[in-house]
Amino acid sequence: MADDSKTNLIVNYLPQSMSQEELRSLFGSLGDIESCKLVRDKVTGQSLGYGFVNYVEAGDADRAIGALNGLKLQTKTIKVSYARPSSASIRDANLYVSGLPKAMGQKEMEQLFSQYGRIITSRILVDQVTGVSRGVGFIRFDKRVEAEEAVRGLHGQKPLGAAEPITVKFANTPGQKSG
Repeated sequence: MADDSKTNLIVNYLPQSMSQEELRSLFGSLGDIESCKLVRDKVTGQSLGYGFVNYVEAGDADRAIGALNGLKLQTKTIKVSYARPSSASIRDANLYVSGLPKAMGQKEMEQLFSQYGRIITSRILVDQVTGVSRGVGFIRFDKRVEAEEAVRGLHGQKPLGAAEPITVKFANTPGQKSG
């Protein structure tokens, strides 16, 4: 039995219209798939824009990351990475950042936050038409404690080029109550 952490992938930013069969077909072209799941809203059945692909062989999973991470599908650029098992230490490690300078790119945002821990994913939202930053981003740290440190260290600070202090708070995750 292969080590699940090296065969199981998470695929983010999938187009809304993509089916589970299309996901399986795309990733199946790179190796034998043990399982494939497109995550859907339990009530509406709508795709939530992400899924999991578990390969039989770790080498195929590694090859899929190299070949498909950053692939443009319709208007989306997919992100393919190793899925991590859920545990209390990594739960709720997602941050929502607003008030970012419009000139700040994803790399600069990661540099700003990386002093607090290992960043798993990050994203700055951009206007679909102009490609200009909306001044809003998301950061996922490896561990909740790192995210807590980043909130303490950066909330209310003014990064280089910012006119106003930035807001850094925990992002609401599906099923989590805000308040």
